Formats: sequence, C-alpha cells, structure tokens
Amino acid sequence: MHKIIQGIIASPGIKIGKVYVYKGSNIIIPKYTISEDNVGHEIDRYRSAIEKTKGEILAIQEQISKSLSNDMADIFSSHLMVLEDPMFGEKVVSAIRNEKRNVEWVINDITLELIKSLESIDHVYLRERIIDFSDINKRLINNLQKTHSLSLNDLDEEVIVFSSDLTPSDTAMMNKKYVLAFVTDTGGRTSHTAIMARALEIPAIVGTISGTSSVKDGDTVIIDAIHGRIIINPSQDEIDEYTKYQEDLLQLEAELSKLTHLPWTTLDNEVIHVFGNIEIPEEMDIMKEHGAQGIGLYRSEFLFLDKSLPDEERQVQAYRRVLESFNPLPVTIRTLDVGGDKIYAYNKKYKERNPFLGCRAIRFSLENEPLFRTQLRAILRASVYGNAKLMFPMITTIEEIIKARAITFEIMEELRAEKIPFNEDIPIGIMIEVPSAAINIDSLSNYSDFFSVGTNDLVQYMLAVDRISEKIAYLYNPLNLAVLRLLKYIVEVSRDNNVPLSICGEMAGEPRYTMLLLGLGFRNFSMGSAFMHQIKRIIRSVKIEECESLVHDLMQIETTVEIEEHLLGILNQKFPMMVF
Repeated sequence: MHKIIQGIIASPGIKIGKVYVYKGSNIIIPKYTISEDNVGHEIDRYRSAIEKTKGEILAIQEQISKSLSNDMADIFSSHLMVLEDPMFGEKVVSAIRNEKRNVEWVINDITLELIKSLESIDHVYLRERIIDFSDINKRLINNLQKTHSLSLNDLDEEVIVFSSDLTPSDTAMMNKKYVLAFVTDTGGRTSHTAIMARALEIPAIVGTISGTSSVKDGDTVIIDAIHGRIIINPSQDEIDEYTKYQEDLLQLEAELSKLTHLPWTTLDNEVIHVFGNIEIPEEMDIMKEHGAQGIGLYRSEFLFLDKSLPDEERQVQAYRRVLESFNPLPVTIRTLDVGGDKIYAYNKKYKERNPFLGCRAIRFSLENEPLFRTQLRAILRASVYGNAKLMFPMITTIEEIIKARAITFEIMEELRAEKIPFNEDIPIGIMIEVPSAAINIDSLSNYSDFFSVGTNDLVQYMLAVDRISEKIAYLYNPLNLAVLRLLKYIVEVSRDNNVPLSICGEMAGEPRYTMLLLGLGFRNFSMGSAFMHQIKRIIRSVKIEECESLVHDLMQIETTVEIEEHLLGILNQKFPMMVF
C-alpha cells in the first residue's frame, strides 16, 4: 500500500531499497529469588558482566577511532561512565543482597526506573539519552546470559533499516556496504545515533513515530532525507523520478565539488561570504571540505546533552577546539538556546502550556543566571584562541539585550581582576528571529555589533504558524509576501545603521532562495553543508542586478502560490540541472 510518512532529517541523502525491520536483541529477563548462599555468586556474575561490557564498549571505541575519529568514539564515554558509576554499582549490589533477586531482574528494574524518570522530563536532549541507557542494559543482560545479539554488522545484502530505535553501538557497527539508510520511530537530530549517522554519511530519518509499524520486511521504500519523507511502496513513476533525482544529485555534487576552492563571487564580482552552521565539533571538517569561510552559527546545545551540566573548563575546551581549527576565520558562538523544540529546561517544576512562546533562549539564560555566567566565562576565555564572536538568541526586547550585555561586561571585569586573558574586543551580536526584534532593529543596532537572521522562527512567529503542525504546515512558507517585506526592511535598516548582517536560518541553506536573498541585499550566509556546493554554483552564475530585478517582480505579486511559481519558473529555466 502506497503511503508517505514524515520524520526528522538526521543525515541527508536519497536512497531507494528494500526494508529490513531490525528488532535488535529482544532480551528476556529471568526473574527468580536466590538464597543467601548464592548472593556472592550473583554479585560476581554482575561484576563479570560489567567487565565484559566495558571491554565491548572499549572495542567499539577503538574501531570508531580508526574508522572515524576519537571524537566520535567519545560518544561511548558516557556508556563507560554509567558502567563505572559507583552509585549504580552500589544500588545493584544492595538490591541483590537485601531483596535476594537475581542480577538480571535487578539491573533491568533499575534501568527501567532511570528511563522512566527521563521520560517524564520535558527536555529533548535528556530524553534522547534514554536509548543510551537501553543500549547499556541490553549489553549487560546479554552478557549475563551469554547470548549473542543480532548485529547490523551481520547483514549480507543491501537494505534500508527500520527500527523502533537504534542504539549508538547499533549504528557504529553497521555494515556500510549493506546499510543504505535507516529510519527510526524515536530520536532527534541531537541523539547520539543521529550524530553517528552523519559521521558515517548514512542517510537517516528519525522521529517518525510510526515508521516501523508502517512497513514489513521486503517492502520497497524511498528515503528522501532531503525533505524528510519516506515513500512506502512507491509507484514505478516515483521510483524513476527519485532514481533520476538521486543520480542528478550525485552528478551535481561531484561536479560542484570542483568549485570548493573558487571564490564566492557573483558574475559582477560582488563578494559573498558563506559560513557553516554546526551543532557538534565533529562537523568542522565537512564544512571545510565544502569551502565554508568560518562558522556563522555554532550551536552550543550539544554540550548540555548529558544529565549533568558541563562545567566551565569543559566548555572552554569545546569552544577552543573549533576556534583554533578555523583561526583566523570567524566563529560565531551562540549562547544556549533552550525551549520549544530544543532543550526544554533544566529545573522546571511545571510544564509550559506553549513552550514556543515561553521561557526559552535568552529568557531561559537570564532566568538561570549562574548557568549563563558560566557559559559566558567559558566563551570569553576561549576567545583568545581564535576569531570569536558572541551571539544571543531570540532577543525580543531592548531590555533583554541591555541586561545580557551588562552581565557579559561584569564577567569581563571578573576575568580582568583574575588576570585571565580574553578578547577585549569580541563582537557581541543578536539573532533577529521574532517580529519585535525585526521591527525594533533600528534601536537594537545601538546595542549590537552584528545581526543574524534566524528565518525558521521568524517565519513561524510572523505567520503565527506552528511549523511542525501537520494541519497548517502549508501556511509555513518563507515566500509569503509579508516575510519578504520584513526581510527587505531588516536589510535596509541594518545597512543604514552600518551593522553587519547575516542570515543563518534554513532559507540561507536552500538553493531555491539564494537569488531571492541576494536580491534582498543579503551578502553573508550561514548554512549546513548539504547544499553548499549548489548555492556556490548559483552565486557564481548570477549578477546582483538580475537578483534585484527578480525581487522587484516578486514584490508585485500578492499570493504566496504565485510568488513560488514565478520564482521556481525562473530557477528551472536558469539552472535546468538543479532540482528545486
């Protein structure tokens, strides 16, 4: 039966193939009581399983270090920390001694209790750690029972893997020769499984909710990890269309990769600056390979993945690594953006009724000042290692930027008093991602060294559309005339006030908007790597005058549908080899 389901793009790409439903190791938990005489034996079994599991994790780390990098191998450090956690061990041993239960039963109950506590937290990143604990639990139980769990390394034919979830070790051990792509019901872009997929360059869509229950072994599927959709049992026409799309993308990417070291200039020699968006340091190399001129958006949320908050030193080292790698090119570090569809909040005693309009981003940082101050100290300390810029997310009022800057300057005074070096002239900017900031951009220019437009939220708030709502998703369109007018206003006021401006939302990284954004006046772009080569091709094939003429024509059209049709007509005519 033909069906289309949506999900979150964890790793981009297009694949067509047969479904393999992976159930992992369906562990069976034996439950029985033990005598006092067997307590010591049960504790010994537990300790042996711990050592064996640690050995397996270390072996996986070694393999990943050789095939990928030490940093990707570090994903499994949290697994080792749990296995070596004395509190976890004491809890297990105590339960065996006092409750006289077998070790499998005890470990499983403790793990389920931990998972249940994480499930109740409205905190995306922490909930995504559930799969890590599940991974550890399965390994321990399997080693206690001396069973061999099914591995994706054992595959002997090309398949697209569907699973309710995949552990990081499942992903790490995938046989890349046979796993074309994978789909999971759970997870998000920041899960360890998603990070592994990007590092392995395996197309992946996660968070489908019902993906696995919608397929069976042998079904043909198209994985469109460019638009985040899965087509189940497609028609021959769809297979032909996507086969051509896949071939065109590969051919185009191979051809366009030759542009990597050529300048980002238009035909009339207007210099365009293109930077990368990264979530984790491991994405630095791919940005360099695509010719990024620095990092325009370094999301700091990845540091807050674990159940404990990162201390100042750990943050300094993470920021330093990226700064040193790109020095002297600029790296813009955004302070913690929490709330809504990202991290929710660390110490919430209540659930937000509407988190998108609640305590998120800079509001959360100002509400949790000690955490904010620690991050600012770390960024400032790291600033001496490269060309650092500091950026605050989701500024909505003048008061917020005044307060955020005041705290930053207080931190600077503390560092001076402690004789700790930092860049005294570090640029401090803000994201323009809500209508109030866009409308007040002239006033905000008095407090900002630079602006960066976050179109994802700006479009959402401008059009009053929840961008992840299936019922009204059709209304979420950056080509709405109101959005175009607002973007034009932002460019004009920034230019009048001599404040450098960039654009870092999804619009910046989609080829269909490149000519439009150039025509509106944007000269600094920050984006993911997926379409960087295609965007470079467009930039190097157009004149600013024709882009401005395009914008003029689009501004005369009232309906979004007609604006889109006109834009795509121009693009398809000018770039027939590209897919828009």
